[in-house]
Parts: sequence; C-alpha cells; structure tokens
Amino acid sequence: MHKPSLNETFEEIIRNRLPNFYRLYLNPYVAQTCFCLSEYVRTTWNQQKDYQTFLANSFDEALSGAIKLARYNLSLAKGSTSGLIFDPMDRLGPFVKTKVKDEYVDFMPGLTVINSIEELQKIDRFSDSFGFLVILTLCDDTVTKILQLVEHDKTLIITCVNRESLAQLRDSKSKKIKELSPHITIFDESFVNNEVPFGAFTAQKKLYHYWNQPNKKTFHSTTFQPNTVSSLHFMRCLEYADATFFNRIAEDLQLIHSNIKFRTKVFGNKYNSALLKFMTADVEASGGFIYSGGHKIFDCVSGVACSIRGHNPPSYVEELQGIKEGIKDKDERIELTNLLYQYTGIENILPAVSGASGVENALRIALTAQHPRRHVLVLKGGFGGKTLFALTGTWSSLYKQNINPLYPDVVYIDPFAEDAVVQLDAVMQKYSIAVVQIELIQGVSGVRAIPETTIKYLQTHREKYGYLLLIDEVQTGMFRTGLFARFLLQGLKPDLLVLGKGTSDMMFPFSIVQYTENIQQKLNALGSNLIKEIQERYNYPVGYRTVLNVLHKAEEMKLEERVTKSGKLLEKLLCDRLASCKSVRDVRVFGLLIGIELNDTNLPQCWFRKQLFLLYISSMFKHSSYPVLVGFCQGETNVLKITPPLTTTPEELSQICSTITQVLNKPFIQLFASAINAII
Repeated sequence: MHKPSLNETFEEIIRNRLPNFYRLYLNPYVAQTCFCLSEYVRTTWNQQKDYQTFLANSFDEALSGAIKLARYNLSLAKGSTSGLIFDPMDRLGPFVKTKVKDEYVDFMPGLTVINSIEELQKIDRFSDSFGFLVILTLCDDTVTKILQLVEHDKTLIITCVNRESLAQLRDSKSKKIKELSPHITIFDESFVNNEVPFGAFTAQKKLYHYWNQPNKKTFHSTTFQPNTVSSLHFMRCLEYADATFFNRIAEDLQLIHSNIKFRTKVFGNKYNSALLKFMTADVEASGGFIYSGGHKIFDCVSGVACSIRGHNPPSYVEELQGIKEGIKDKDERIELTNLLYQYTGIENILPAVSGASGVENALRIALTAQHPRRHVLVLKGGFGGKTLFALTGTWSSLYKQNINPLYPDVVYIDPFAEDAVVQLDAVMQKYSIAVVQIELIQGVSGVRAIPETTIKYLQTHREKYGYLLLIDEVQTGMFRTGLFARFLLQGLKPDLLVLGKGTSDMMFPFSIVQYTENIQQKLNALGSNLIKEIQERYNYPVGYRTVLNVLHKAEEMKLEERVTKSGKLLEKLLCDRLASCKSVRDVRVFGLLIGIELNDTNLPQCWFRKQLFLLYISSMFKHSSYPVLVGFCQGETNVLKITPPLTTTPEELSQICSTITQVLNKPFIQLFASAINAII
C-alpha cells in the first residue's frame, strides 16, 4: 500500500457521496476509529477493561475533554479536581499559560505544570494535592519513578501518545509500563500524519457512565466532530503505518463496515450510545440533500451553518489545487491574510480547527495583550464552546457541571434587560475589563440579535474603559446573514474576530481568528511568543486554501447579494404563512440563519415539551412531498433552527417553507395521531 494522501481521502468522500459533517449518520469510519483506539489501549496495557472514545479536532481539544472527564468523576467522588501535568518536552505550549516578560498569563486554573522528574519527586502526599496526573511523555524511567510516587487507586492517570511513542510502548518489554494502565489515553494529530485536524481520548468505560446518559450526550463536543474526513483518513493512515495491528483486527473492521447491526453495537459501545436512536446507516449526501432509505431530504441543518454550497462539492480537490498553483509566493497564510483584510479591515490572522478553539485562541491573545488585566465580560445567553477555556464565554451552567475550576474572572450581564446599559456601566466602573466577548446573534440561545443599545454602548465606550472587543461570528460570518460578517452591518470594528463553520466548506475542519495590528504591537512589547506557538499548532495549508477557495467562490456566486435576497424571500414566506399559526410565537430571519420560536405557554414540563417539539421536526423530515431536516437550538429547545446552504435556490426555499409551514399549521393532536399511526 502506498502512503495515503489527503486528496485521495477527499476524493473517496466525494465519489461515494459520504456524509462528512452529518451527525445523524451511523458512520462506519467513526465506529472503526473508536474501535481501533480502544484496541490500541487495551492491548498495549494488556487489559480486559472496556473502553470508550471521544473524537476531537486536535490534541488540545482531546486533552481538554480528558481533563473534563477526569474532573467530572473526581468531583462526584468528592476528590480533588486539581491536576498535575508532567511535560518534559514542553508539548503543552500555551494550553495552560503563556509567558510575558518574567510573568505568566494563566488560562487554566487548577493545573500545575512541571518539566522534570526532580520536580515531581519534590511533591509530598501527591494524592492529597492532586486528583489526576497527565503524563505527556512516557518512557521506562519515567514510569518507574511515577509508580513510586503515585497511588494508582487514588489518582486518575492520563497518558498522551503519538504514533512513534505508542509503537515504542507496544514493543517495550518493561513490566512497569504494563503496570501503569492509564485511566485515559490521548491520541494526537500524528495518527493522521498531521494532515487533517484530529485528536481523541480513550477512557475506561466506567468513567463515561455519567456522560452516557441521554441528557449528557453532547456535554463535551466540538464544532466539527464526528466527521468523515478525519476518521476515514485515520483508518487509511493506520493501515499504512501499522499493518500488523490493522491486519489483526481487519475482520472486525470489515464487519463494522458491512454489518449494520454490528456497527450499531460498536458505535454505541465505543463512541456514543445516547446518539443511537437518531442514527441512520443508509445515508448519502450531495449538494443540499441527504439521501436516506430511498428518500431525498433537504438538509436545512448543514452541519449547523457549516454549508456554503452543500455537501461534497464535486470539484473541491481540483479547486484547491488551482488555489495552490495560483499563489505566487506559495504562502497560503499570507494570501488569506491579505484577502480577509479586504473584507474586514483587520490586519492579522491566526488558524484554529473549530469554533471552540478559535474562541480559545482569541481569548488567549486578548488576555495576553491586555496583561495584567484579567476580567472577561460575557453576555448572558452567549456560547463560546464546550472546551475548557472556551467555556469562559458560555453562559449556560449546564455545560459546566462538576468540572471546576474554570477560568474565574468572568462577569456576565443580560443584554436583553431594560437596564442593560446601566449594568454595563456598573461593571466597567467596578472591574478592569480586559476583553468583551459578544455574539451579535446568539445562535445557540434562540437565534436572537443583541439589542442595538447594548452594541452601541460597547462600541462607544472602548476608549474610555480600555477593553478589547472580541466578536464571535462562528455562525454568522462567511456570508451567513448576507454581508461577509454581521459586524459590518452594525458599524462595529472588532479588535478580534472569530470565523468558523462556513470556513470549512463542509469538507475540512478549520476556523480563523483575525486580530488587529494594535494587538500585535502590544504582544511584541510584552515579548510574547504566543502567536508563533499557536500558528505552529494549527498550521494546515489545506485549511487556508479551503477558506481562500470559499471566498473566491463567494465572489463568483455573488453570495452577499444572493443570501440577502434569500433571507428576504424566506422572511416573507414564513411570516405570511405563519401569521395566524397558534403554535408559533415568533419568526426571526437573518439572511439564511433562521429561528422559529414555538409557543410553549400552555405545554407541560420541559422534558415532555421537548418531545412534543421533536414531533414537528419528525413530521418535516417525513413530509410526503418535500422532506426537510431542521434542527433546534441547544439552549432554547422550543426554537427551530434553520441553516440551509447559502446556494439554496428560490425554488428550493419556497419548497422548504411550504413543508415547514404546513407542518406547523397542523393541529398538534393531528401531528400526534400521525406519529402514533406511523409507529403502529
């Protein structure tokens, strides 16, 4: 077998119309990847334990998730949630902290980083001080000393492996290595040859007990996972790099691919059992449609606003090759920096691999540039992500249960309150705010636009109070609401801008942070190396080319004008047809980001209410003439969320509206009766 190329992986996905960012797909490559990682851990340490895996977009995201899982279990057991990280090779980079002159800017409380065995040996009564230990570099000598210091039954052990270190571990004859038996193992980007964003953590099944409950199925997730491109590329790289291991489990891998019953079992046991009831195995995806069980269904979720032009753009690989050949100096990052500057007027860019990592990078930049200021102002209802540091900008306490300590210096105000401006003024006078984090439309919390009075205050008081303005346009950017980014419509000039979702073109997990030259000068004055460190961690040429290609295609297709017209058409159709609908309270249309708020005033408790609203979604999905897949907001489950591809035609929009309005105008008892009849 020749060394696999990422282009071949893309071509296989496009040729076979494989869903990439479609969460309801019982993905054979996701099941295979999780099965392989579990087998790697089980056989490396000669364990009979059962394991479960979570997929991420990077080593950093996997480490974040592993720490969350450890803390969740330790918190419930009334143990210490502080952790010690042993990092002799300085692999962490700026994950926990970054240096400015002779000081450190801390991002992750409750984590102590040491760089040598000597430092580790100085720690007295380890189990009383730390609930978990993260070992970033494993070797025989290291393990011997660690086992002398750590009580395995009292300390959760997290190990990190790359392709090379795992091979060495598996070849090792050391009994000490086998005795270590980590509770959680983290896999990094080396398992996909560093060509596509990938990371994972595999943990003993008992640790996943709480996260396997139905209401916890998305407790830790990232923008683009699970996806096909990273899991399929992982499998292709595995067969090439470790043929012995691959061939030993080849029969199981083939069974996962060919036997739906077995795939379902593996997916539920090794990845996520709570998602199974929604999964479909027989799925293809192309353009705006998914094809399942002989039905053609318009995908109005599209990876939750990821889609510019639908699933599997047929000429994607050729387009990226053209982009590569067209760059004169062969530096995609510089080319993208210059092009994005034309859209936003912001001078610098930094790569990321998801919306969450983009938010984290932006916060790291802001807090470092503003050192020693520490406080972050966040708006209630905001959503920054679910990774450890991204939770700084996430309002809901649901995602923060049992994983403290989190970044402490956060202040919240309610932007929708009548006295929002008074609240802002009081906060500014009380705290030395370093950065204000804001989504101009809160996509997770009901597709609600932040009031103009709040936005105007934040724009006009920046010089007086000295804070930076971080605008999160992960969902609203890349022409989703018409203009390239929402802030352009409102006369704002952010210091930091986070772009995501549409940057992927539904093919490559990627996002971008833009930041001003003023911030760069502040970092230079502080002697900070932060920008270089982040660039090296997320430097994917294919990611840069994908964004460049999206921008070129947007110009060709006149996306700004097209999406603006589409939004006006949708607003008219939905408002006219739902004007007298008793089940609808409000319709909110921002280009092709749409929220339909259902009327839940007279409905019973929250759980039952959610099941009732799922009937609407199910009825749209099973519509007899034009099936449509829509979603709902995580933070407001009574708000239907519609995010179709930006290239959706007027005819398709009309059909989509027809399906949605027909279903919503039906008496609820009729919907309920139809569902019962379908079950029977």
